[in-house]
Formats: sequence, structure tokens, C-alpha cells
Amino acid sequence: MARLEILNPVAKTVEFSVKPAPRPRDLAGATIGLYWNMKAGGDHALDRTEALLRARFPNTRFKRYTGSVGFIMRHCTAEDADRIASEVSAVVGTTAD
Repeated sequence: MARLEILNPVAKTVEFSVKPAPRPRDLAGATIGLYWNMKAGGDHALDRTEALLRARFPNTRFKRYTGSVGFIMRHCTAEDADRIASEVSAVVGTTAD
């Protein structure tokens, strides 16, 4: 007698979680990173975010970042993330769609 074995073609889900970084208590005088992955509209959201934060925390500095991998859309590598984290107190990122 022939035997038929049926397999599920759906891959098992790999769960990976990272605890969020602690939030800074105060942004006064801090340097804030603004990360854009080059998707349309994300830059405008970061412009507005910077304006609102600058109005609330006038001594705050801002640095703009994009990822180092990709062409139309720029991905942030682990090395990019480490470099950014060493230069700023907090990061706001956009991934508009």
C-alpha cells in the first residue's frame, strides 16, 4: 500500500524581541538623531518632529541619518545603529509607506 505524507509548506515563525531602550528623562540640551530610510514623506515627518521638539526644548541639537545599505530605500545596519547610538541621546525614525 502506498503512503502519502503531507507537509506544511509554511515556515515556523522565529520570534525575536529586543527590550526597548530606556526613555531619557529630559531632552533639554540633548542631541536627537533623526533617521530617515528615504521612503517618501518620511523627511517631512522628521522636519515637523524637529520643529516641535526644538520649540519645546530650545537647547536640543539634531543630527540627520540615513542607512548605509540600499539605493532607493536605505537600511540601517547594526554598525549604523551602533554609530548612531554612540552619537545621540535618542532617535526618532520614520519608515513612511
